[in-house]
Parts: sequence; C-alpha cells; structure tokens
Amino acid sequence: MRLATKLGALAVAGALLLTGCSPGATPEADPAATSLVIGNNGDAITWDPAEMKEGAIIQYAEAVYDPLLRKTADATIEANLATAFTYNDDLTELTLELREDVVFSDDTPFDADAVVANIEARRAGAGSASEAAKTITEVVVIDDYTVQLNLEAPNPGLLSALATYLGFMASPAAIEAGTLGSEPVGSGPYTLNAGESESAVRYVFDAAPDYWNAEAYPFDTIEIRPYEDFSARYNALATGQIQFMYGTSDMVAQAESAGFTVQTVPGEWQGIIMQDRGGSVLPALGDVRVRQAFNYALDREAILESYYSGFGQVSTQTFNPASEAWVDELNEAYPYDPERARELLAEAGYPDGFSIPIGYSEGFMSPLVPIVAQYLGDIGVEVEQVPINGFSDGGLETLIAQPAFMLSFSTNIPAWTDVLNKLTPTALWNSFGYTDDTVTRLLEEIPAATGDAQAQLYRELNTHLVEEAWFAPIVTQQNVYLSSEEISVTMQQAQLVPSLRFFAPAS
Repeated sequence: MRLATKLGALAVAGALLLTGCSPGATPEADPAATSLVIGNNGDAITWDPAEMKEGAIIQYAEAVYDPLLRKTADATIEANLATAFTYNDDLTELTLELREDVVFSDDTPFDADAVVANIEARRAGAGSASEAAKTITEVVVIDDYTVQLNLEAPNPGLLSALATYLGFMASPAAIEAGTLGSEPVGSGPYTLNAGESESAVRYVFDAAPDYWNAEAYPFDTIEIRPYEDFSARYNALATGQIQFMYGTSDMVAQAESAGFTVQTVPGEWQGIIMQDRGGSVLPALGDVRVRQAFNYALDREAILESYYSGFGQVSTQTFNPASEAWVDELNEAYPYDPERARELLAEAGYPDGFSIPIGYSEGFMSPLVPIVAQYLGDIGVEVEQVPINGFSDGGLETLIAQPAFMLSFSTNIPAWTDVLNKLTPTALWNSFGYTDDTVTRLLEEIPAATGDAQAQLYRELNTHLVEEAWFAPIVTQQNVYLSSEEISVTMQQAQLVPSLRFFAPAS
C-alpha cells in the first residue's frame, strides 16, 4: 500500500488552518527590537529543574536558570557558571571551578554549597536530569567556589547534562522551601514577571539587573506563549503575536511566501517506542518477530515524501545522524515489505493479528498516528489510538503506561544522552524497565572506553537495538523553524529549540 495522495491530504488537513486569529487571541506582540516573543509547543507545567522533562520547555528554564556549563551552536561544551571543568585520568572525578560574582534572585549567593543542593535535588527528582544525576555518588566541596563530582563510573553524557537540566542552578533556599515548582528562583538572565504572566497563556520575563553575561541576551523582555496546536501557533506568527515558532514541513511554502525566515536543522526522530519488550502487558510485543513485523509494515519512503514533504531521511535508528552511534547501513534493515511482516506475525503465533493500544501526545502526533495505524492494520494489527492531551494532570503517566507509544524525540550529541533518556532500565521513556544482556553489557563498556573504541561500542549498541527492534522509527526529520524579519536566530544542533542565547534583534 502506497499512500502518497492519502498521506498528503491527511498532513494538510491536520496542520494548517491559517485564516486568522483564534477567538480570544492575545494582543499583537510589541514589535520593538528590545522585545522577543516566542511561540512554544509546550507549557511550563513546573519550574522545578528536578521535575522538568526534555523538550521545547528548555526555553522556559533558560530564561530564569543559568547552567553550570553551556552548549555552543554545534553542541560543543563550554564554561558558564563553572569557569573551568577538568576530569581526572579515569574520568570518575569532575572538578568544577565556579564564578564568584553570582547571586540568585532571592539574594542567596551562588557557591559550592548551592551546587551540592542542586545536584542532590536532581538525584531525588523525576525529570530529564535524574538519570545523569544518579551516576554522581558524591559532591565534594573543595572550597567555597570549587566542587568535585565523584562518579560511580564514567558518564559520557555528564558534561552535556550539566549544560541543561542537571546544570540549571536554582536557589538552595527555594529548594529547601519546596517552592520551586510554582515560583522559579534562579540566577539566570531574566526573572519571571508573575504580574504580567498568565498560566498556560503567556509567561513574561524581565532582564535581570546586573546579570554577569548580559551581552549574550540583548532583549529587555522575553515572552513565551504556549500553543500545543500547530495551526494556532502559525496564526499567531502570521498575525504578529509571536516572532518565532517550531513549525512543520507543510508550512514552509506558505511561510516563505509570507516573508518569514525558514530554517532547518537535523533533529528529531518520530515513530513507535515498543517499550513492553518483555511482553508483561501485551505478550505479542515480547516476541522480536512481532516487533520486526512492525518495522517491515511501514512504508517510510512514502511517509517521508508525503507527510514530511521530504524534510528528513528515512530511518530505523533513534540516534543523531552526526553522533558516534550512527550506522548508515542500518537504514536498509527494514524495507517496506508487508508480506514479510505478515509472515513474521504468523511465525510468532499471530496469523490473524492482534490489537494494541498506542498512546500518543496530541499535536505533534495527531496526523501521523492514523497513518501508522493504517499500515499496521494492513498486516492485521488493529491499533487502539490513545490520545494524551498534555503531560499535566496524569497525562505523562497515562502515556508511559502504554505498551507502545508515539512521540517526537530529540536526538542528541553525545549519544549517551539518548542512552540515558530511553535505554537504561530506569529511563523515563523506558518505563517498563526492559533491558537484555547485550544492552546491559554495552552500557557498562561504553562509558569505560574512549575514542574509536567507544564509537565502535556505540555502533554495536545501535545495531543490536535495530536488530531486536526495540523501536519502529520512521524518519529522522529536519526540524523546521519559522521567524519574523524582526529577529535573527542561530540554529543549534541536537536540541529541539534553539537556546535563548541564539536569538537577537535583526538589526
């Protein structure tokens, strides 16, 4: 079954209703060059870095929290609140030298004790930082502005983690008070203006006085407006309410004709996480032949050309194409072959197929899930679609309780960040805790290796995951970003949305 016409119709119907503002739209953004208004595809459910989940919400965190380290546009790690960072020879001790002129917005000083409080909070949290934090066994205070992170084993993703959620520094007084979830207290370039903000509608941030790196953040105010719906977000851009958004490929032609700047960067993979690989809830997924059948059932080329308008590449892999784990040949592992898929199901004892619930986050996945469901239906697998409207109020728990689910996942450099996000037994996106002997071995060997030896182990891990069909990826897409002529935005590798440091007035 090739769905070029059908997929194109679904994509257009699901993405663009660009005929003006929605009812109740907020007033147009101030076009002054000193203001930046961003349309974000997620809401700030919590301000606590220990509970924040990976994704576009990183921009909320970056406004109020400074990280210990930071990423350049090409994902290189450099100093920030930590002015120097050095490892010992066996990569089990990381020493950080800290800035001495920083205070939090509640006037609490930033020092070694603040780092201890933040790392301990991340270790106890349930957010994206928790996996990396768990590898830290102790934070030793050397002096007021020097700390040493002792690790149970080398962690190739630690520096990257310290440049994002693990490294975002919050006031230790606010951590102790337990108020960070509702009131951010950081040392970042901006402070939240609660009086001008409205939950789930707009969040206004004012430039922090005397911020140590103010030249990197040229806007006096930043406003972030959450829009889960792509059409509403584009309408906001088209009517001047926002100046930047993460878009979809079918918006490109209209955006270009409207005079918006269109930029792309290799980014997310989209497809299915078949997390019940042990068959504890859905026994069929415990058979590798069933998981392989899912992969053979998908016509990735047709979906890429029609649904993604060619913005990306077909993929069976869940790592970043620029990472050390990528293997070009793996993308040829599962050509579209529904007959082979049906044979595998029959061999596994499911000649008449079976039914499977697949959860998905509404917005990103809403148009894609019916397409995938139709392909799986062609091999006898009936998909029960389980839409999740946001991650608040139990939405995340509902999603990760499904034996399989679909999301749009960022890919990272280094690849170890993806390991921590999706592959360890305690990873958020591996909520069934599945592993096997090969993965267990490689997750021990990769951190202890370096250079070419480590890269070879990453490729072995990636190959094993594809052969065992832990996932059913469809494409690694080109992320599409749209911005007004009032601003300039530097694209950033291996992050869903560019960091706030990469925005500037066009002039």
